[in-house]
Amino acid sequence: MLVACCAALIAIGAVAAAGRSQASGPDDAVDSWIVGHLGGHLSALQVVVDLGDAIATSVLTAALVIGCLLARRINGALLALISAVLASGLTELVLKPIVHETIGSPPALSYPSGHTTDAFSLAAVCVVLLLNPPGGRPAPALRVLLGVLAVLVGCAVAASLIAIHWHYFTDTVAGAAVGIGVALLTAFGLDIHRLRNRLSMIR
Repeated sequence: MLVACCAALIAIGAVAAAGRSQASGPDDAVDSWIVGHLGGHLSALQVVVDLGDAIATSVLTAALVIGCLLARRINGALLALISAVLASGLTELVLKPIVHETIGSPPALSYPSGHTTDAFSLAAVCVVLLLNPPGGRPAPALRVLLGVLAVLVGCAVAASLIAIHWHYFTDTVAGAAVGIGVALLTAFGLDIHRLRNRLSMIR
């Protein structure tokens, strides 16, 4: 259901954003509010934006993969690696060229946001891995805190992108939907054999 909701958000946003080169609809109000409250802190915003760039997310993904391998969570390592590659590829190679929404001068393709896609893909992978860690560690309260922190970092990246005029609000919503949807779909694909085994045992 969550994957379907993400797909619906992406599709609806793509129809609204197709071929446009300026903010419209909900973007006007949200973008103006964010720029008004955060636009005066450009140096700090750039630091936050860098957390979602390709280099930073690649390093973090590699660290997550290595950590999963050391913990003998092969599926976790595959989840992190596959989600990162698929989410980024879907955004940069498929959706951006098809939707062809632009922003800035010179104009750059902006729907969905690649930075937000990468940040939320990584956040979603972290949340999935924290749902059922080996041995129940860390403690549930700490797992919730870490999951919330990962999501908040993704939100901070999205807001910063809007504040420095790199993206519209709907670009970041779509980027988050791509990252989350791909991570969840990948997790389901990797675990489908376990689900089948459980269903056969029930029958």
